[in-house]
Amino acid sequence: MAKQKQESVPEAISTSLLRVASALDEQGKVHQALTPYLKLIERYPNSQEAAAATERLLAIAEDMRKMGQHHMAMTVLDRLETARQGQ
Repeated sequence: MAKQKQESVPEAISTSLLRVASALDEQGKVHQALTPYLKLIERYPNSQEAAAATERLLAIAEDMRKMGQHHMAMTVLDRLETARQGQ
């Protein structure tokens, strides 16, 4: 039986956080998706998933700005900045 490459625990967690966030996001639960996206960035800043989460949060903030939700867009950007400061 071939030995399968196993993910490390941090890799598995970062992958799971991105999956949870993406699923919520796809269901239109954008506000609920913010927490797993931000937790991913804060705890696993050098992961590929953190880069994807950052891109998505920037897109969410831009969508909010376009809809005239400037305060919410700023809140998302502030929370993103705070999460990245933990790096």
